[in-house]
Amino acid sequence: MADFTLEPNVVTELEPIYNTISTDSESMKKEYLNLSTTPVEQYELKFKALSTANKDTLIAHYKARYGGYDSFAWTSVPAYIGSGSNITGRWIPGSLKISPIGNSLFTCSINFEKDN
Repeated sequence: MADFTLEPNVVTELEPIYNTISTDSESMKKEYLNLSTTPVEQYELKFKALSTANKDTLIAHYKARYGGYDSFAWTSVPAYIGSGSNITGRWIPGSLKISPIGNSLFTCSINFEKDN
């Protein structure tokens, strides 16, 4: 497990995902079943004006974790998210977005999912 240490400029807490199954019963009432007791917490990490080296570091870490397969420790958590303590989780596959700003700077965003 390799730690992720790049510091994002902005971290947005996304809407939690509640793993709930709903089914229709014979009496036409919906029945709900929770698959877990806690919701899945997700965050969007935004990086503004990343250098080429830092962008390559982000891409290399994403590829080394096989997208969302392998979990890791996020060690550069801002203080306003969980009091800044380390969070273990994984990337959400397909969430990495990179846009160039000029010749050598990039804006990047990626979504992170906390392990329960």
